[in-house]
Amino acid sequence: MGRVARGDDDLLLGEGAALPSELPGVPDAAWDAFARAMQTAKLSDVSSSNAVGMFELTPRRLADLGVVEKLARRRRGEENPAPVFTARFVPPMTVEKFLRDPDAQYRAFARSIADYDRRLASGEIAPPADESLGRAGQLAVLHRAGPRGLLSWDRGERFPQTTLAAERARGLF
Repeated sequence: MGRVARGDDDLLLGEGAALPSELPGVPDAAWDAFARAMQTAKLSDVSSSNAVGMFELTPRRLADLGVVEKLARRRRGEENPAPVFTARFVPPMTVEKFLRDPDAQYRAFARSIADYDRRLASGEIAPPADESLGRAGQLAVLHRAGPRGLLSWDRGERFPQTTLAAERARGLF
C-alpha cells in the first residue's frame, strides 16, 4: 500500500504526502492529522487491557470488524481481578503478524473509523449534546471508548485518555 512506513518500533505513519482520506467530505490533510493524532502506541504494543498496535485497537472492536474471532472475557489474575477481552485473529492473520504490520493496523483503524462515521451519520449512534467536539472529536471518543463511551462522555463521565484523544482531534474536521 505504501501509505504506512516500515521501520523501527516507533510511531510508524510515514512522512511525506498526506494519507488519503477514508471519510467522505474530509480532506486528505485533515484525515492525515486525525490518523496521526489517534496513533498513540508503538506498532508492537499490547496494553494491559489487550488493546493492540499503534492505534490501540481493542479485541471487542477487532471482533466487530471481523479481524478476530472467539472473543472471550477473562480474568487477569488474583492481583488484578478486572476482566479483559481476548480473541483469536482470523487466519491467515495472527497476533504476531498484526503486531508487525503497520498496513494491517492502519486498514483496521480506517475501517473502524469509517464504520463509526457511517453510524453517526445514519443516527444509529446518537451524537453527543456537546457539539464542540465536532465530527473528529466524536470519532476520537468512539475510537477510544465505543458507543457507550460516547454516551458516558455526554454525562460527564470521562477517562483521561479519552479526553486527551478528543482534545487532539477537536476541530480537525
